[in-house]
Amino acid sequence: MTLEPWLLFLHILGAIIWIGGGIMLSLIAARTRQSEDPHHIAEFAKILSYVGLRVLAPAVVTVLLTGIFMVLVSAGWEFTQLWILLALGIFIVAFLLGAVYLSRVALELQRLTTNTDVNLQAAREALGRWIVGYQVVLLLLLFAVWDMVFKPGL
Repeated sequence: MTLEPWLLFLHILGAIIWIGGGIMLSLIAARTRQSEDPHHIAEFAKILSYVGLRVLAPAVVTVLLTGIFMVLVSAGWEFTQLWILLALGIFIVAFLLGAVYLSRVALELQRLTTNTDVNLQAAREALGRWIVGYQVVLLLLLFAVWDMVFKPGL
C-alpha cells in the first residue's frame, strides 16, 4: 500500500474533526448565549479554549500538512491547479479568521467572564460575534469540501 491513501484518510479525518467540531461548538454557543446564567457563558469560554487547542488546532494542522504532502506525492496534482490554489486560499482565509479574529473574541469572552461581576450583555455580545465569525469559517470550509469533491479546473 502506498502513502497516498493514508494521507487522504488523515486529510479527510482532519476535515471531519475541524468541521464537525466547529458545528458542535457553534450549536453549543448558540444555546449558551440564550442562558440567563453568566456562569454558563464562562464555562463555554473555558470549553472553547480547551477544545480549540486540543481538537481543532491539531485538525487544522493535519488538514494543511496532509494536503500539501498529497500534492507533493501525487503525479497528477500540482500547486498550480485551480482547485488546489482555491483550497490553499480558503485555508489561509479560514486560518486567519480563526487565528486573528476568533481567538481575540474568545480571549475577550474569557476576560469578560472571569470577573465576579459578569456583564451578561457584554458576554452575550462577544459570544454572538464568535458565533458569526465561526459561521463564516464554516461556510468557507463547506466551499473547500465542494472544491475537493468537484476539483474545478481539472
